[in-house]
Amino acid sequence: MWRSTCLALLLAAASASNEECSAEGAGTGADEGKKDCGCSSLNRAPSERALGQGSLAEGVAQLVELSPAAASHNLEMVEIPPGRFHMGEQKDKVHFPHDGEGPLRPVRMSGFRMDKFEVSNAKFHDFVRETGYITDAERMGDSFVAELYLSDAVSAEIKMKVDAVPWWLPVPQANWIKPEGSDSGLNGSRSRFGERWNHPVVHMSWNDADAYCRWRNGTLPTEAQWEYAARGGLQVMLYPWGDTPYRVEGKRKKHRMNIWQGTFPKENTAKDGYTKTAPVDAFGEQNAWGLHNMVGNVWEWTSDWFTPVHFLTEETRDTGFIDPTGPSVEELDQVAEMGYLSKDRSGSYEKVKKGGSFMCHKSYCWRYRVCARSHLTPDSSAHHTGFRCVRPSADEKAAHWSMAPENDQGS
Repeated sequence: MWRSTCLALLLAAASASNEECSAEGAGTGADEGKKDCGCSSLNRAPSERALGQGSLAEGVAQLVELSPAAASHNLEMVEIPPGRFHMGEQKDKVHFPHDGEGPLRPVRMSGFRMDKFEVSNAKFHDFVRETGYITDAERMGDSFVAELYLSDAVSAEIKMKVDAVPWWLPVPQANWIKPEGSDSGLNGSRSRFGERWNHPVVHMSWNDADAYCRWRNGTLPTEAQWEYAARGGLQVMLYPWGDTPYRVEGKRKKHRMNIWQGTFPKENTAKDGYTKTAPVDAFGEQNAWGLHNMVGNVWEWTSDWFTPVHFLTEETRDTGFIDPTGPSVEELDQVAEMGYLSKDRSGSYEKVKKGGSFMCHKSYCWRYRVCARSHLTPDSSAHHTGFRCVRPSADEKAAHWSMAPENDQGS
């Protein structure tokens, strides 16, 4: 739990002293000179937000009794047991300090259920058909797509781009059902990337993801739930299965995730088998808890507001965090006053997303590590951003954090 008065303010890079709250610092320039793919630069402009006139997600309430379609989606979840783990990264292994990857924080977690797979286009279609939901990208008229994936006709019509990362283009009519704009689709001749109903739904804003999960009487995972589940009982490993990006079978290296191969952002050689998204069940289980595509494929939203700093109180210093849920908006205001965070141009804070995507390459965006993080405003979307849901454990008493063995620290 966060507190306005802190014993220690833990940040992601070198330390600053002689302050009421000691800091191990963001804002040291540790990221300077590193290339970046621009995943955190895709926030909507304030004028687009005015045009959107608020999200429709507020109109999707959690249901007392689930519809047959929603209930069927809840069948593909796995039980995550209660336990302990270390969240974040060791200080000497932090790669993007300003993202707040570190430091390591001890955490106790209650158990919960999580989607085994990322939410697919087919499942999101069930939701839209039943509720009439319209996504933020559909209402606002565009979403971000990397230029490499566009047809010549669509690309020729676009006159704007993100100056810092010019390969990202705001594409008119790009949304979940038309991922590459007006001349694209999920199957048939309109899809240049094969039949995609079993691929993860993309162009999802945080609002869209939250609305779908509430339709299933679920929520988006907290960042702690996401990272705990991704680690699958392992401690301080780069990936859900260990520290090496491949599985070695004899003399062959077998890919375990969908990321970028080749020269970013000009050529994806698709050595992993996919130039864009992969099916939600591709690559097999990534960890001992049966989860697929926790890293790679698409970014996944969490429920937490983003901050690059992490607080420890007198209580949490000794016990570790217990089922942390991230900061409140009021606490973000305090972090902003301290100079560690700022709102975007429209006055909005950002939400955390995890896991990296098919757009990630180690030279630009080594954010397909479990500890890595990125962030966007709740109404922003792109062709590499999706989600999965969580629900309470089937036996909440047995899943309480206090039921984990005292010596349970993972493997």
